[in-house]
Amino acid sequence: MISHLSYKGAVCRQSVRWIYALGGIVLAGYVWHCLAVNYVVDDSFITFRYVKNFVHGGGLTYNIGERVEGYTNFLWAMLLSVCIWAYPEANLLHISQVLGIIFGTATILLVVQFSWRLHRRVGVFGLIGGAFLAMHSAFVAWSTSGLETIFFTFLVFAGSFAYVCALSTGKLLPVGAALFGLAALTRPEGLLFFAVASAHLLVSAVRSERPYHSRHILGWFLAFIALYVPYYVWRFTYYGYPLPNTFYTKVSTGLWQYLRGVRYVLEHLWLYGPCVFLLPLPLLFKKPWESWRALFFLQVGVYAVYVVYVGGDGLPFFRFIVPIIPLLYILVQEGFIEIYGWGKRYLAPQDEWKIALPALLLLGVLLGFTGRHSLMSLLFPNANRWREPQSELTFPGTGHDHTYLWFDNYFVDRLTVAARWLEDNAPPNAVVAATPAGAIAYYMHLPVIDMLGLNDVHIAHTTSLTHGKGRAGHDKGDGKYVLSRSPDYILLGNVAVLPRPLSEAEMAQKLVLKSEHEIWAEPDFHDRYEHVSVKLSDQGVFQYFTFYKKKR
Repeated sequence: MISHLSYKGAVCRQSVRWIYALGGIVLAGYVWHCLAVNYVVDDSFITFRYVKNFVHGGGLTYNIGERVEGYTNFLWAMLLSVCIWAYPEANLLHISQVLGIIFGTATILLVVQFSWRLHRRVGVFGLIGGAFLAMHSAFVAWSTSGLETIFFTFLVFAGSFAYVCALSTGKLLPVGAALFGLAALTRPEGLLFFAVASAHLLVSAVRSERPYHSRHILGWFLAFIALYVPYYVWRFTYYGYPLPNTFYTKVSTGLWQYLRGVRYVLEHLWLYGPCVFLLPLPLLFKKPWESWRALFFLQVGVYAVYVVYVGGDGLPFFRFIVPIIPLLYILVQEGFIEIYGWGKRYLAPQDEWKIALPALLLLGVLLGFTGRHSLMSLLFPNANRWREPQSELTFPGTGHDHTYLWFDNYFVDRLTVAARWLEDNAPPNAVVAATPAGAIAYYMHLPVIDMLGLNDVHIAHTTSLTHGKGRAGHDKGDGKYVLSRSPDYILLGNVAVLPRPLSEAEMAQKLVLKSEHEIWAEPDFHDRYEHVSVKLSDQGVFQYFTFYKKKR
């Protein structure tokens, strides 16, 4: 009997070791996926500009002396600022990428830990949610983007995890509230997740057979308020508006915006596999109704409605969906386990392979859908190559023209080249107007007029009859206003750093978005500004920089 128990214990320990080894493979796969994709977005450099000015004593500003809240990631900016204070020579992009991968890894670990806690044992099924995260192209791409997306996702899931754990005891609720508070300091949507959890808590307190003590609920709200209210008072006093400037730029009301938001959500469902999002449905009918399921369904549902309301996002890889991905894949995982359990009931133990093999095949197919947005371009570039008309380049590059996998990485380097030329050649007090606002501003010290309005109060508060019809966050502009500020340099053509110089006729075909078209349509512009092309290199994709310079 003793030897039998010892043998059974040894088998169990060996099984757990194999599960941990599989978990290590999932994490290693995620890190490899991140490094292979290495996606970078220009918008991250807007935050980097604020961080640079803040660290050097210019305040949390885009242009020193102008208080405009053109970022929506305060806590992320503070985290990066601390890193730069500690290591002044460090590269902000590299720091943000390392942090993104660290918080992505932490999120996967939390998802696995939540799964094992849910089932009260270490099991291989508990790795399913983590595996989906490691494969999910959007989760991976935003891990290296430079933005706060994965940090925010980690805080949202950590807050949800802590809250669910506290529900069973009624204690430590403030920990969950504090994590949601940190999420709200990272992105405004953190308020939404806290509100959903608060509503869930109040309903649970009413319905629970074991009533929550009022001081526990009070502690929940006080923990959030203690973090968020001082921050909100400061930012309202500092910037003067109740919402970030980016909100006024991107969000309006109207049918077109809502339709764009619906399309955004449906495109994500289609691209990442509609079957995946059907798997949670069995959980709606499972009894008893567990608190965590109600919370996760509410958070996913309410947030999806919010995404529709704001019209989705204009950046690739479905950035606005990512914060609910860990919650969603826990539901997917548990729905899969439920369906597997149904099938297993009708089979003898020796015949379990008859359902195990189809289940593994299904998981493989679904994981393939989850990663195809990034892996197809990585593994089969020829089949996924497309031509970007403005730059006249194809992505992924062939190796003969260029080696960029993603247009956005190329675009960041293109803006960097232009910014460094202006930093070296423009007068010290020159003002630059540009449609993109990230790397072009970060890599120089000159004031920049953001012609999209993310960092400009006037443009952000203009109205547009076509708002919602175009790319999210790219609807607004005001060419006359830009010209009224008399910038020394106007960078048309989305900052035209190309393999060849552009004539004026060609530039007219390269204009993008509202401000650029309105500037071009003004006769005064052609009278006051001269067309300039400068040669930067003898080879490569960044040979000529074409722009407009104010006549003296």
